[in-house]
Amino acid sequence: MNFDANLDNYFDEDVELTSETDQGGIVIPKQTCEHVQYVRLVEGFSPLNNKQCIDCENTIENWLCLSCGEIHCSRYINNHGEGHWLFTLLTDEKYNIGHCLTISLQDLSVWCYPCKSYIKNVRLIPLMKHLERIKFGLLSTKENQNQVNSNAITKSVVKRNLENPSTIIAVQDLSLLDELEKTDLLSYCYTLKFRSASIDELVCLHSSDYVNMIVLAEKNHLNISNNHFDLQYDETTFSEARISAGITIDVIQNVLKNHINGFILLKSPGHRAVRHHGNGTSIYNNVALGINSVLMEKSKCKERKRSLTLYDSNNSLDMQGATPIENAICHMIHILSPASAVDHRINCKASPAIIDTNNNKIQIERVLVIDLTCEHGSGIQSIYYESNQVFYISIHGDNHQAEWNYRECGKNDGLGYTMNIPLSSIDSIDDKDYITIINELVLPITKTFKPELIVVCVDFHVQTLTPLCYAWIIEQLSLISNSKVVVAFDGNLSSISSTVTYVHIEQLSLISNSKVVVAFDGNLSSISSTVTYVQTVLSVLIGKLSTINNDKWENNINVHSDVRQKIDLIRHEHRKFWPCFT
Repeated sequence: MNFDANLDNYFDEDVELTSETDQGGIVIPKQTCEHVQYVRLVEGFSPLNNKQCIDCENTIENWLCLSCGEIHCSRYINNHGEGHWLFTLLTDEKYNIGHCLTISLQDLSVWCYPCKSYIKNVRLIPLMKHLERIKFGLLSTKENQNQVNSNAITKSVVKRNLENPSTIIAVQDLSLLDELEKTDLLSYCYTLKFRSASIDELVCLHSSDYVNMIVLAEKNHLNISNNHFDLQYDETTFSEARISAGITIDVIQNVLKNHINGFILLKSPGHRAVRHHGNGTSIYNNVALGINSVLMEKSKCKERKRSLTLYDSNNSLDMQGATPIENAICHMIHILSPASAVDHRINCKASPAIIDTNNNKIQIERVLVIDLTCEHGSGIQSIYYESNQVFYISIHGDNHQAEWNYRECGKNDGLGYTMNIPLSSIDSIDDKDYITIINELVLPITKTFKPELIVVCVDFHVQTLTPLCYAWIIEQLSLISNSKVVVAFDGNLSSISSTVTYVHIEQLSLISNSKVVVAFDGNLSSISSTVTYVQTVLSVLIGKLSTINNDKWENNINVHSDVRQKIDLIRHEHRKFWPCFT
């Protein structure tokens, strides 16, 4: 897109605001701005009072460019701010937006030139707080800079001087980040810079009609009413959902690329969203978007077309409408041909991840998703129900939904690659029950399937389970192979209580070379009762906690009767697909 086209796009609809045309009135800032994600926000500032426009030395009403830090006067003076944007727009060859964001030094409101509107965006909150403290002299410039760098929205790396960081972490909730910073756990982690998923990334999984509807509602603050699905949302839901999706994609890709662990804690849950629509609080399916960004689609061998139709009945071959001689020839070919390939479920061979030389992106062929949330991940199951590349296991409450029944094992190529474990006793089972399920169902499948990536969805809502039980599950999965494990927290993390118990753990060496990503694919509200779970899981990921040598985790014969019954039924159902259950 050239410069003239950009100008036409920006100015062909609205009258330019000037001191003559602006008649005042109520100002309602946009809650979403598509340009924020492309702007590299300036990080260093000096005190802001009495700053002059660098073009005309005006000091009355000036604006600070959030891309380069230059100060220019407003449209009510000499309009050098807009002139600066137009000049940078002319020279911007990457995004064609120029230095489009500017903040008033008078009232700290933010203006976007392409949007022609004041804006509010969650990415700008830390920067605005930083400027507010500088403007009113609450902190020194150096202290403010440290404050900004500690913020989860703007920093790209927490500890740059780490020799061997073991975990990538992304925390979308500042209150939770503050709690984690009270410990030393973050000193072992890298933090990725947040971004929103692009429309191109979203439509790789979701239908274009659905994505366009949500993005339009996000930009224009429209209400969504649809008879086919129900979404629970407020004014920030859709923008936060795109950020959650972008975070998940980036963490999964970086885990495979850099061979380190990961932990993702998100505001927007996603594991119930399907291809064509969302579900409840799940807008985009973050886990599936992350998986699809690294999953290499297997090419299927094309079968040779036959001129005659064959059918196999009781190990004998006949040709419909064939003569006895033709039938004999067909039978001879069948006898002399090499034996049919052994079922691929029996001989899954581990293969290293492949790097796509075209875009330098790592691609893998097998992913295991283990859903430990109370709610069934209906979206993930629906998306991969016919795939033999993604094995989906769900432990959930039994609400007698037909598609969540233990007999639902997949379809077509995906037959045998879905395992539902519905428990009517979900509210009363404890550590020993989950340990037995993991030992007798999950670990045998993991060893046989040999996934290259493991995604674990958690929400910590099974209050009868201890933090150490989750830690044991994740550690066991990481020890099976060199798989990368993503734990997706599908819970609720805002509203943290002031008192949080931190479990002191001795420094231990890393248990193995396995890589683990803990991805919180949930809603960050009301985390007061689960912070200890987050800290314990993170301790396992960074190697500060091990549960392997504890006798508590051995199989226990005194498990809940419902658990024992379901394990036996599921083993019998999957015996036909997987030899580990014979």
